[in-house]
Amino acid sequence: MTEEESIKINKFDSILKSARKLIGEEGFSNFTMDKLANNAGIAKGTVYLYFKNKNDVLENVLKSGFQNMFERMAHKVNNEKTPEEKIRTLIYENLLYINENKYFFKTVFLDEMNVVFLKKTSQESYNLRRKKYAEFISEIIKKGIDEGIFKNWLNPLKSGFYLISLIKTNAIYNFKTNAVEFDENLIKSEAIEIYNIFIDGVKN
Repeated sequence: MTEEESIKINKFDSILKSARKLIGEEGFSNFTMDKLANNAGIAKGTVYLYFKNKNDVLENVLKSGFQNMFERMAHKVNNEKTPEEKIRTLIYENLLYINENKYFFKTVFLDEMNVVFLKKTSQESYNLRRKKYAEFISEIIKKGIDEGIFKNWLNPLKSGFYLISLIKTNAIYNFKTNAVEFDENLIKSEAIEIYNIFIDGVKN
């Protein structure tokens, strides 16, 4: 990588970080390119050197946010041995990441209709990310079925979407009740609760 390419990547990431912060504070609906430029401390024209428009910024913010979460979670999960341990770790790491980035995810989950339907491509990209996550979980479910741990009539992909929905619903409940200040013990407690609900439904 050349020095020029490195500078461009750093600037791109810096603008993206400012966008994520701004979205967390004001939501998608109130997000503008002017506000982003002011927040990042750069000229509006500079923003357009890296992003085509508002939708492009939002698309990249969502992509990077979920990609970072997925990569960290997958790394932890892949170090576990049994399907049950993988599911338990997946839930905990997901809740932990949401808590560490709570204002961003609060905006994403509570303002979801606005972001998903900003543009058809955004909706398609959003759905693809959810499907990728569900497919990752489905491989764990398949392993559990093959080992006789999980019920053999389960639809692994559908089960993956069910677990995603459980985690998301838990986060939305906390956001709507303003329960956003969590310590590690409380996160562990919530992870155990979600794990027990899910595992009771899939385990033999």
